Amino acid sequence: MATSSLMQVPWVQATLPPGRRVGVVTVSRGSLTPAHLAAAGCRPTCRSWGPRGREFFRVLIQAQAVDMDLDLAEQDILDAGRALVAAHPEVGAIVLECTNMPPYAAALAAAVGLPVYDIYSMVSWFQAGLRPRRFQQG
Repeated sequence: MATSSLMQVPWVQATLPPGRRVGVVTVSRGSLTPAHLAAAGCRPTCRSWGPRGREFFRVLIQAQAVDMDLDLAEQDILDAGRALVAAHPEVGAIVLECTNMPPYAAALAAAVGLPVYDIYSMVSWFQAGLRPRRFQQG
């Protein structure tokens, strides 16, 4: 069963060099407790950060609007990722916790210069095992 992009954190952590850690950008930092992170296999050194900016949190969590300005939402994700990396320079890769964040993964990777994983990357990996590719021989 694939239930959360956070399931990738231990896999991503295993790819990082010693001293580097996974960072998590979450839609609601206050709701993502150490217990949630531990249940997903995150080490205690995993760092999390959530956008409290102009749009993303305001629309998705506070429900202050039904339409979201996608440019402002992207800026919120970029700001959260940059703040995470600035506060924790040991972060070597980022996992996006929220299923609404994949559209911003490429922009975040470019902005912070780190690999970024999300629910789409997890589902792609999961699907690859369910439907392995066939290769032509010879």
